[in-house]
Formats: sequence, structure tokens, C-alpha cells
Amino acid sequence: MESNDTQVRFQLRWLLLLISVVVLVLLRNDRLALALYVGAVVLAVAAWVLMVPRRVAEAERRFHREALRCLANDDYPGLMALADKQWLLKRFGRKHVLPDTLGLAAAASGDHQVARRLYLEALGHAPPEERARIELNLAGEEMALGLLDAAEGRYRSVLARRPDQSMALANLGRILVQKGEELTEAAGLLRRAAPLADPREAEELRALADDAEARAGRKRG
Repeated sequence: MESNDTQVRFQLRWLLLLISVVVLVLLRNDRLALALYVGAVVLAVAAWVLMVPRRVAEAERRFHREALRCLANDDYPGLMALADKQWLLKRFGRKHVLPDTLGLAAAASGDHQVARRLYLEALGHAPPEERARIELNLAGEEMALGLLDAAEGRYRSVLARRPDQSMALANLGRILVQKGEELTEAAGLLRRAAPLADPREAEELRALADDAEARAGRKRG
């Protein structure tokens, strides 16, 4: 579907270019008409350039609203179809928006490989203010896939910029406990994360921290 749309747009672009060349040839001996035509084209292009950012921003807001509705209803095929229709975002929008949202859908449906690929794509295009959130999602998928070293590196990267990010603190602590490495550090991370978590998770984090400290003590002994 996307390739067909791209082909149609490509052919339309060449058709418009051909029409413009024909008009220029026909008007080449009429300076006034030629000047008016060129002026009209310049004004049309300027108007398009001024309108595109607004239309793209509106399309992005609409896509986010409809995508959230699809996610809330577990309608992943609907979300895929919605994303496929976003020709304006594909052509002129921010390049991380579609893969980031589709990554959420893949993760929610349990397809961690696809989610990781989409988040990697999104991270490659994301602006600085969006990177930490996408990196957290990506690290979660890598953790689910058992890619603990990759996930550890991403959580450390997030914490270097946001030292009190609760998810990064908790999951980095869990990874270190799972790997059986840096258990004292793991306990400290888990205890820092506990007050930021909901009561049920906080209890689990404190118990895991106690276990990490006990294991660290046995190693030292």
C-alpha cells in the first residue's frame, strides 16, 4: 500500500513538472504572461511552505489522539492501518513519531523484537527532549528479550541525564541482581527507586534490595 502511494506521488510530481515546462515553453515569447505565471508559482510555493508546518502539527495531534484510542481498545490492526494512512507525517513530519507509536503497539501485543526495531528507528530520529522516554521503552524491550547488557547501558545513559528517573533506577537494579553483579550498587538503586514507586512495587523493590545486600555480604565473606 505504501509503495503504491509513493509511486503515485512520484508520478504526480513528474506530471506537474512536465506541465510547468510546457507552460513555460508556451509563454516564452510573452514576457508579461511569463512573469505573472512565475509570480503565481512562487506565491503558491510560499503559501504551501507556510501551511505545511501547521498541517503537519495538526496531523500529528490527530494521529496521537486516534492512536491512543486504538491502544486503549487493544486495536493493534486498527493502529497499523491508521499509521499507514499518515502520508503527510511520512513525507513532512517528525521522523520518530510513527515508529515510536507503532513500537508501543508492538510492545503491548508482546512482539518485543518488532518493538525493539521500531524504537531503534525512532531513537535515531528523535529530538533531545524525546530521547529519554524512547530509550526507556527500548531498554524495556531489550530487557524482555534478555539483552541485559544493552538494556543496562541504556538505563545508565538515562540516569546520567536524569538521576531520579524511577523506572531506570528500578530496572537497572533488577538487571544487576539478575546478572549477580554490582550487588551493592543494585541495592542502592532499588532503595532509591522504592519511594518513587507505587506501594506494591515499592515493597517488591525493598525485598529485592534486601536480597541483593545479603548476597553481596555473602560474597564479601
